[in-house]
Amino acid sequence: MHHLIPAADTRSQIDPSHTRAIKGWVAEELGLGEDDVVSVMEAGCGDPGCPVVETTIAVFGADGSTRQWKLTRQRYAVAKFLVKQALAQSPKTS
Repeated sequence: MHHLIPAADTRSQIDPSHTRAIKGWVAEELGLGEDDVVSVMEAGCGDPGCPVVETTIAVFGADGSTRQWKLTRQRYAVAKFLVKQALAQSPKTS
């Protein structure tokens, strides 16, 4: 086995119930309505200075607004208190 290829990490498997939980925490914390949409995405980055993997939470408001927060960890490691901390910060908006 090549030493540069990491062994499979079963924790990194996407668990739909955990993703739903993250979306629920966001909706609860922000008081979102039924027409607001929460997206949770995990992506890797090979650029220097960025985390290897980050989870992005995006909220698409019924009013057409978009807000986004990035957490420097894999989705499986995102806990409710981390979501609350992230949402307390100013989002990236568009």
